[in-house]
Amino acid sequence: MKPCFWILIPIALLGYFLLPACSKDTSVPDAGNPDANDGADLDPCELAIPAWKEIWKISNEPSGLEGRTPDINLIDVWGVGPDDIYVVGFAGTSLHYDGTEWTLLETPTEANLEGVWGYILHDANGTETRRDVFAVGSQGTILRLVGNAWIPVDVINDPDPANPDPQPVTDTFHDVWGVPAPGPDSDQHPTVMAVGGKGLIAQYDGTTNRFLEMRQRVEFTDSGGNVRVNYERWSPERLGGVFGAAPDDFVAVGNNGAILEFDGSAWNRNVITGFITHLSGAWGRGAWQIFAVGNEGTIMQRSGGAWDDLKALAEQQGGFIQISQATYLRSSWGFYQAKCGELPDGGVDPDDRPDTSWQIFIGWDNRMYFLHDQTICPFGDFDVSRLEGIWGNQPRDETERTYDGGIECDTVEVIVTGVNGKIYRLINEKGR
Repeated sequence: MKPCFWILIPIALLGYFLLPACSKDTSVPDAGNPDANDGADLDPCELAIPAWKEIWKISNEPSGLEGRTPDINLIDVWGVGPDDIYVVGFAGTSLHYDGTEWTLLETPTEANLEGVWGYILHDANGTETRRDVFAVGSQGTILRLVGNAWIPVDVINDPDPANPDPQPVTDTFHDVWGVPAPGPDSDQHPTVMAVGGKGLIAQYDGTTNRFLEMRQRVEFTDSGGNVRVNYERWSPERLGGVFGAAPDDFVAVGNNGAILEFDGSAWNRNVITGFITHLSGAWGRGAWQIFAVGNEGTIMQRSGGAWDDLKALAEQQGGFIQISQATYLRSSWGFYQAKCGELPDGGVDPDDRPDTSWQIFIGWDNRMYFLHDQTICPFGDFDVSRLEGIWGNQPRDETERTYDGGIECDTVEVIVTGVNGKIYRLINEKGR
């Protein structure tokens, strides 16, 4: 058996737990053929994966784009629920799922769309009162869904109020995320950030219905001794991912270990000594736990305000988390559901079930990586080598699932997109 050690990792709502990581053997175990006669010889993943296969069911979704020439790469996905999902991709591609089928939505662009995010609001009766969906991509493209139509949104490059002629942004946007408006009134606006190449960050201005590039005001003295002002980007690196937990708490990540944090007024670079890995995606369960992923199987985690490289933590103690170093991770998503784990041996009372928590990481490795029950393991084999976007429906709060006699566990469905028009659906029927 491979020697293992334990890493102390903070997990949202569950306090701290010990994560086993095993010695430097980069081979992926044959999870489909566990050694039933000698379980002690199996590493944690060989023991876990057969059980996980009973919990998670994976299927292909017919997108209607398979086999098209040129191939359509589907880069990102976001949804309201399992029957209301949006996907975007190359060549201005946009799809919507209504619970029955995927429908191609017309867009006013041929630009490659790389990010999508939105939200809906309901009144006390459950009636939808507001829906905002944004998509971003190459050539400075940002679209906003109005009704069933995608409408271009202007993106202005210069925040200097003294500039009489600001120009449109033409750099590529790689991701978008936001925090919903507090209410349905037209004077209430979401906080939406789009990030892209060469440190590009733009924020939505709901009053003017356009995005304004965010730059920092920098004063300098010229050769003549005069004080001048420049408006400069907060970082020179390509930014590949963004996540926001609150209007004054956003994180953007990118190349060369760039991690930028927004406090409501300014972006601040969080410098991690010796960390230069390119990061491509960010997602969090809230301000208390945010993940960033990237090259070399890297998973960064912010918990308690500090960022930790899980792989580096492992290597410091002579081992590693079971992710191939060749893996380029693109995106992540996860959920927590109270009292929906497996009943303990001999247990009969549903209220005795432990909480359950999953985090899924995807990338260019034709497989996923699951974090669950103190282990990170490769999971599944797919017929494409590049998985790009991931989204899933969050379970309801425990109070909403509690009824006389017990607790109901919500089904969790996850959508994963990839190259060549590929869409996969993962179903955890009991969210366990």
